[in-house]
Amino acid sequence: MADKKWYSLHVQSGFEYRVKANILKALREAGKEDKVEEIFIPAVEKVVFKSMGKEKGEVPLRGEPKVFEVEGDEGKTVTFRIEDGKVWVESCQCERKKCTPEKPIEKVGQKIKCPENRVEAKIELRDKLYPGYIFIKADLDKDLQSLIRRIPRVLGFVSAGGKPVVVPESEINQIRERLKRGVPKVKKLKFDIGDKVKIKEGPFIGFEGTISEIDPEHEKVIVLVNIFDRQTPVELEFDQIEKIS
Repeated sequence: MADKKWYSLHVQSGFEYRVKANILKALREAGKEDKVEEIFIPAVEKVVFKSMGKEKGEVPLRGEPKVFEVEGDEGKTVTFRIEDGKVWVESCQCERKKCTPEKPIEKVGQKIKCPENRVEAKIELRDKLYPGYIFIKADLDKDLQSLIRRIPRVLGFVSAGGKPVVVPESEINQIRERLKRGVPKVKKLKFDIGDKVKIKEGPFIGFEGTISEIDPEHEKVIVLVNIFDRQTPVELEFDQIEKIS
């Protein structure tokens, strides 16, 4: 069997987790599970807590066990426990309407609600390094490419010369480490719309493009990169690009 390599897949932003789940389902149905070793979303699974519609905090889903207390309606509290990748209500002062569901949650998009105290905990993907992109480690033959491209909300593989670009294992490891450390605050750089830039990290490392939009508040830019023989907008952070002199 061929060695599996990493590739970057462009998907509709906001649907990264759903695309991953649908790819895994399609692999099972086609009997091709052995062709894919891992699907990696460059983001952090977090539990987001809200009280009366307002966000009160967030904690990573993975890692050391945690307890998070949220004050709800009339000052009544709901205490959540996060452990082994699962979330459940440890204690609650609700009396009439119990928290639902009673069993733990563990997947992105799932939530626990306390209707009486107007408190909820929901698992979300946050700290996305590359919104709209996921990485797949696979033996990527033509049949597998075709299967993946048919998945809803898949836009295509990041390619050069018509062939999916291999992402070095070292780059994937750097991304994992960056997620563990948290996205650092970076020194602001001065860019202008129309600047020619080169991408120095991420799934598009080595690609060149032109800045079309700048978000100085969040230190991000939109760079038009030639992908699939057409200009494709890619969202990047300031420290991921450098000007071409």
